[in-house]
Amino acid sequence: MAILLPRKPTLICLAVLGPICIVDGIVKKDTQEILAMLVVFIFAIVTLINDRKKKLAGKNARERSNPMNPNR
Repeated sequence: MAILLPRKPTLICLAVLGPICIVDGIVKKDTQEILAMLVVFIFAIVTLINDRKKKLAGKNARERSNPMNPNR
């Protein structure tokens, strides 16, 4: 799945499927599945949050570098 989709949709899919697989692991009492999907879920959420912060920081930097009045 990660190879076929762009980065952001893949992370969103992992963030959605992570809790589903964690619940499935709890039902099956499979500790390895629970831990693996917990790591994947945390990675996806942290990456999405960091990407959002970087995007906002870049947007703020662009707004500050381009003055509204070019005659100044």
